[in-house]
Amino acid sequence: MPNTIVPANAGGMPKLDRAAIMREAHRYARAYKGREWSYALLMSWGLKAAWRNAKSGQTPAQRRAEAIKAEIDALKYKPLQMNIDWRRKALEQELSSLVA
Repeated sequence: MPNTIVPANAGGMPKLDRAAIMREAHRYARAYKGREWSYALLMSWGLKAAWRNAKSGQTPAQRRAEAIKAEIDALKYKPLQMNIDWRRKALEQELSSLVA
């Protein structure tokens, strides 16, 4: 196997704001602080989530729209005794405001 050099820009990948990624990870860790998990573990989870979000290339509004669509799909699996109409309407309203 040849010893090839990989360029620092990873073949044209855009530069990511590492400071913003660290702030997002720290915000995640602070949000869950005080539970049974260590701060180092929370920071690790936060960094994984922040890097995944940064590499996806989506804006926060696009990520929220996808999360809303997933939540609307998950409502189908709630028990029939639960009234989900109000939640579905609220989610659809939020989704329409994000799209507009």
